Amino acid sequence: MKVLFWISKFPTFSETFIRDQIIALLDEGLEVFIYTKNGLVNEEEIDALLGFESYRLQERIVNLNFYFEPNKFYRFFKIFPILLSAIFKGQIQHYLNSLKFKKYGKQSKSLRLFYQVHFLLKNKIDVIHAHFGPNGNEAVIFKQIGLPIKLFTTFHGYDIRLGIEKGGDIYADLFNYSNAVISISEFNYQNLSKFGAPKAKIISITNGINIDFYKREKIISNTNKIRILTVARLVDEKALDIAIRAIGELLKMKPLLDFEYIIIGEGDKREELQSIIIELDLTERVTLVGSKTSIEVRNAMHHSDLFLLSSKLESLPTVLLEAQASGLVVLATNVGDVSKIVKAGLVVQPLNLSDFKYGLLDLINNRNNWNNMSIEGQQYINSNHDIRKQTKVLMGIYSSM
Repeated sequence: MKVLFWISKFPTFSETFIRDQIIALLDEGLEVFIYTKNGLVNEEEIDALLGFESYRLQERIVNLNFYFEPNKFYRFFKIFPILLSAIFKGQIQHYLNSLKFKKYGKQSKSLRLFYQVHFLLKNKIDVIHAHFGPNGNEAVIFKQIGLPIKLFTTFHGYDIRLGIEKGGDIYADLFNYSNAVISISEFNYQNLSKFGAPKAKIISITNGINIDFYKREKIISNTNKIRILTVARLVDEKALDIAIRAIGELLKMKPLLDFEYIIIGEGDKREELQSIIIELDLTERVTLVGSKTSIEVRNAMHHSDLFLLSSKLESLPTVLLEAQASGLVVLATNVGDVSKIVKAGLVVQPLNLSDFKYGLLDLINNRNNWNNMSIEGQQYINSNHDIRKQTKVLMGIYSSM
């Protein structure tokens, strides 16, 4: 089976779950291609592939416009032998459908759509798997044309919020033509249903992670110093100002407490967050260290005790799965499906500094229970979020839908 992933950009530090899903499918013997509409990202983001060089993922990135001729004359001339060959292969109608100029507009008139169809047929793509609803909206055109391709779209977070903001009708064609849409959480499932997705087409497959990659033998450190960690984009929806201010309040309540707080990630809130750190005189305790590779993130988790996520918006944050697989005790906010997946730690109300502060204090005061919490969290992740199990489910969906 040949699967084409349709995504915005690849790779990225914030979407390693896509990379891991691709790797899991490759391990199962599927042939995977990657179409990224924004092309290769910068060298820093390429580091998201460090440790996975053997999969040669960059070489799997394809150009959907490979056959598209820049010269307009040659572009037009070249369609005739393709159409002639299509007659003998029984594919002529697919190519002719791509030439419906009134229906498909500029994409059709320029013949770009024709050559994209040619790419998909020539390379015998069986499945297009889009990640995020807007990407599925782009790929749905090939189902409308009638290509013998299955289309699946996984909804994550911002695409659900986009549907809430603009109305579920923005995904109407996608719901109509897709073989299935994949929900990673109950929160997403309920919203997809409200948007108008037929329930028979909504498939629940939660995020999975490579458990072996994150597993560590020694769970909680025996040192006096408490090591606190956050891995998140420095953006508004993560509300990291709450976590930092809670750390400041903790220091007032426990001035002799020996701890450090490391925040991994980048984003447009970096300067604002750094200003808060300076304002609260926390520069000796709280450090913004920027983006890190998956190996560096895993190592940071293995050398930490507590994991904080103060988001005001989430669906099912993969980072909480990774943290618990690493044996961390978690303090997170009750958004999306967070309360369903946090088994090692506490969940408090979002955007509530008092709740977050006292949740953090409660965990620290009950340090003797951390090891038991860690074991419970790891057991839950092992049973419910093993990417190998999730991938076998996904492959079954590819085959049956």
